[in-house]
Amino acid sequence: MDLSETTAEPGTSVTYSTTPPVLESPHPSPRGRSWRKVAMHCVRRGHLYLGLFLFPWAILYGVTAFLFNHPSAFSEQATTTYGADATAGTPLEGAPSATAVAEQVVAKLNEQQTPLTPYKLAGAARYGPREFAFATVKVEGQSINVLYDVKNGGGTVRATKTVEKVAPEKAPFTTGGGKAFAGREKGGDKAGMKGGAARGPRGGGGGPVTAGAEGVKLSDLIHDRFKTAVPVILERIGFATGEVTVTSVPDVIFPVEADGRTWTAAYNPMTGAVTGVPEGASPSTELGWRRFLLRLHTAHGYPGEQNAKWFWAVIVDVMAFVMCFWGVSGLFMWWQIKATRRLGAVILVLSAAAATALGFAMYAALTG
Repeated sequence: MDLSETTAEPGTSVTYSTTPPVLESPHPSPRGRSWRKVAMHCVRRGHLYLGLFLFPWAILYGVTAFLFNHPSAFSEQATTTYGADATAGTPLEGAPSATAVAEQVVAKLNEQQTPLTPYKLAGAARYGPREFAFATVKVEGQSINVLYDVKNGGGTVRATKTVEKVAPEKAPFTTGGGKAFAGREKGGDKAGMKGGAARGPRGGGGGPVTAGAEGVKLSDLIHDRFKTAVPVILERIGFATGEVTVTSVPDVIFPVEADGRTWTAAYNPMTGAVTGVPEGASPSTELGWRRFLLRLHTAHGYPGEQNAKWFWAVIVDVMAFVMCFWGVSGLFMWWQIKATRRLGAVILVLSAAAATALGFAMYAALTG
């Protein structure tokens, strides 16, 4: 309802309205917006909130990528670079070039083999696939690693403190070499790779048990069953079959009471080795903060159980998706700004050309 009053003076009037003014909302109702605007709104919000959620991992991958590319940056080890002045007066100062060495090799081949048509060098030689020489010097209390750039001269020297390794307490039941725990990552299965364990009878049930210096030998274990099953598996999924060599199987980890103490034992089914460490013993490998970050960067794959590594693998997948989403959503957001379309298109073309050229160049470099 509209109420008004007129002033008493003739010829003039003022109207006072009690109807409140109608103000337009700064955020129009979604029903009034087109589907394109709604979609772009969702893209922008997804771009923003996914970035906020994955901010720690984005920083982690950025920092660790820098650490991979610069091994001496923030290193926990004392690192020093040296140039040609450090090699002056040493045999490295007059070292022959790769081409000179190749010429000598070809000459020696002609001398030894006397071919009907002498061999000849068909082009320039180079050092490869890496252009570095490495050396390790053991000094009391530290290990010194020396890198030499054979192409440009100079290099780096890195000193690492030597941690005195304390021999782990030997379990009373250790047998068969006793390296199931210590040698797993360094080829603990190699003893079983050459000949493999003796094959037991097919089917279920445990076989006879023998123990001694050669280890505990059981029959019909996982590697025997695996070796027997591999040809059947390959045939069923359409692959050719042939001689099967089982290279590794997991250890069997179990607690053992011995001498009034509880031990964590490890049994290697292929080698028969049984070892043990005191229950609750601290791991032998210690990670510095730099190595820990690099290990996080390269951690991948889903383990067989849902633990911290499993959830980390989920984050890796999410990061892979979001990195692609950031790129694609950024393209949509750029296209919405008409003033940037022309220059942005030029930059995209340059980026595609640079990425393609660098990709071919890296392929050639990595394949040598």
